Amino acid sequence: MANLFSSFFRPVEKPQPVHPPSVQHEFSQYDSEYIKYCIEQEQTISKLETCLHTTDDPKEIAMKTLKTACDFYGADWASVIDLDLSLGVWSHGWWHNPDPKITAIQYADEFENLKPMTRWIEALKKSEPIIVLDANDPSVTLEERRVYEKLHAQSVMAFPYGPNPVGFFVLRNPTRYIGRVSAMKTLAYVLHRALAQKKTIDRVRMALTPDDIHSDTDVIINLFGNMEICTSTGIWKEQDFKSPKCSRVVAYLLLQRKASHSALGIADALYPEDDIDPETINQNIRSYIYRFRRSLEPIFKHQLIEYTANGYRLNPNINVMTDLQKFDRLWEQAQKKLPVSQKAHILKRAIHLYRGTVFETACDDHWLVGIATEYKLKYIGLVNELLAILAKYDDYNGVNTFAMQALKLTPENIKAYYWLIYAMYHSGAIELARNEVQRAKSVLTSEEYATLVKYLSQDESLSYSRLIAA
Repeated sequence: MANLFSSFFRPVEKPQPVHPPSVQHEFSQYDSEYIKYCIEQEQTISKLETCLHTTDDPKEIAMKTLKTACDFYGADWASVIDLDLSLGVWSHGWWHNPDPKITAIQYADEFENLKPMTRWIEALKKSEPIIVLDANDPSVTLEERRVYEKLHAQSVMAFPYGPNPVGFFVLRNPTRYIGRVSAMKTLAYVLHRALAQKKTIDRVRMALTPDDIHSDTDVIINLFGNMEICTSTGIWKEQDFKSPKCSRVVAYLLLQRKASHSALGIADALYPEDDIDPETINQNIRSYIYRFRRSLEPIFKHQLIEYTANGYRLNPNINVMTDLQKFDRLWEQAQKKLPVSQKAHILKRAIHLYRGTVFETACDDHWLVGIATEYKLKYIGLVNELLAILAKYDDYNGVNTFAMQALKLTPENIKAYYWLIYAMYHSGAIELARNEVQRAKSVLTSEEYATLVKYLSQDESLSYSRLIAA
């Protein structure tokens, strides 16, 4: 961090005198408050720089910087806020308040509308600070004033940062050096670098080498089992996201990718039982998309889901391939008359793609049941066809492998039990075959088990009596 401040903190620029000045002469043109500000600024920045040499943790760096800002400006709260200009929302990131009883977080929603903050957007574009000495000043719009009232802010100082990420470093109710922003500029830079470093660390944590990806606009999305999104720099995993409602919105847009969808349409499809007003629905859906974007940022610089005049949709400029599409192509190939070896190869490729029910965390939701059932039935059909081929050519190890895999994913598959028992019996593992018969009896319904017994008893190559012997 040694060079972090040097390029951004500069001593006060002053006229060049003809004769070597005294200290008194040097600062004579400035008021005493400004002189005090400059001296304290240099001391504060120097102290912070020394402190930051003790850690490499981005969050710790940010928290120490925010505390320093609160102390220096006498503010009752300091925060970084993240902006998503395309969605028109902002949210709090890291924040610090000297008095734990006083925060802004408790007054704000998780995501707030940017619409009332037009002055802030213009300031961001121009890289200019925001200084609101009095929230009740007539120059402050009614909509902007309501935001300040909600946050219990009588005065505000903010400094923009960017790019990637883009946002503001904000102080609420400062009591010292109001309007002096050179220190804020330096602190905003430190905070921005901490945020950028956090993104880099997240990117490394998510980094793998996905297959079949050749550019930064190629994306592979796996929807069998838990959702995964693979980019050129890493893999986003649903289980790390921990936001079920947000994941549902994303999955819905991925599965209904040929059209744009309004917030009301999405909510009606996913949560028809929710009786909430349209404005809240709009805010909720926008928030879910925003949260998803933030979580995907470390490994994807583009917007996978974009907002248009017609609603939300999958970005048409992104080359998206899902495992469902791959599965469908292989399933169609498997329906053709092919040489046995070629068909077996295609069947295996399709079967390996199926990692579980489509979007497993929501597979029982009404909007997904039909899709999930369709793919499950296709998978069962492919598995059973492959097992029959492997058994015909006495590949009992192959039967064991694919049958046991299938039963983990679809324990109701009667034919998988049949072929597994068949393979064990013909490879001489009679006791194991008997165990599988008993396991099937405990897992299957009475009707399903009766069907299995029918298959086993009608197979002349098997001795059913040996299979059920105690």
